[in-house]
Formats: sequence, structure tokens, C-alpha cells
Amino acid sequence: MVNTNFRVSWFGIALIVMGGALLLDRLHIIDVEFSTIFWSLIMVLGLITAAQGFSQSRRGKVFWGTVWFLFGLFFFLRSLDSIEIHRHMFVPATLLIVGAGFLMMFIQNVRDWYYLIPATILCGIGGLFILADYGYLYRWEVWEAVHLYWPIALILVGIGIILRGTARRSSDHVVQ
Repeated sequence: MVNTNFRVSWFGIALIVMGGALLLDRLHIIDVEFSTIFWSLIMVLGLITAAQGFSQSRRGKVFWGTVWFLFGLFFFLRSLDSIEIHRHMFVPATLLIVGAGFLMMFIQNVRDWYYLIPATILCGIGGLFILADYGYLYRWEVWEAVHLYWPIALILVGIGIILRGTARRSSDHVVQ
């Protein structure tokens, strides 16, 4: 009996592509930088992982694939130097990226509404800091608002946990 279940190692393919591109760069056949190749491969691997997560209904793959893709996109754009992205944008971008990961987990299964709570909180705070960085808001007002209202995030997460547990218990009673 022949095993027809052949799986491709995407990591292995990524290493081959990266090594080939770097070799062609060293031989002066093409002109690329390591960071451009690396972050574009992270984007592709993230996209593949997220797509697999959606097709297999696996939240972890959806979350981490989204995070890898968006971090790859962030650093890829930074390496091109065509868009001005400062180093201090890393923290607000991280908040947006992780928030987008939670949002994608919600999109993967809309019954998991509780993922909207961290998605909204993280994307909101990250968006405020980015708006402040580009001069649309005053930086100190954003810091003051976050400093004053951060306990609301704890309250919302607590409500989400309680409602999630209540919804699970009620669905368990219906099934039995």
C-alpha cells in the first residue's frame, strides 16, 4: 500500500526561496536585501497559515497566521523606505496587529463574539496612538485617556468571560 498523503513543508520552501534569492544577490544577478526577502516570506507564510486555519476551523492558525502576515507587512513596508514608518510605531502597530488577529478569529466563527472585546480594545488603543503620532490627536491627551479609562478594558473582558461561561453552560444543558 502506497501512502499518497504528501505534505509540503512550507518552511522548507521558504528557506529554499530565501537562500536562492540571497545567492542570486551575492552573484549580482538580482539586487535585493535580506530584510525584504525575509519579511515578504513571513507575509506569505502567515497568509498560508491563516488560510489553513480558516479551511480547518482552527482558531490558533487563524490568529497566528494573521499576526505573522501583518508583522511581515509592517516590517516589509519599513524595509522598503518608501513609506515613513518610525521605530516608535512598533508598539501601536503591535496593538493593531494583535487586535486584528482577534478580529480574524471572530470572523472565522461569528458565534465566538467574545473575541470582539479584545479586538476592539487593542485596535482602538493602537489606532489612537497612531493618530496621535501622525498629528491628528494630541499625544498627551491619548496617554491621559488610556491612563484614565484602562480599567474599562478589565470590566469588558470580565463581562465577556462571564457571558461566555454562561452561554457554554446553557448550550450544554440544551444538548443533554
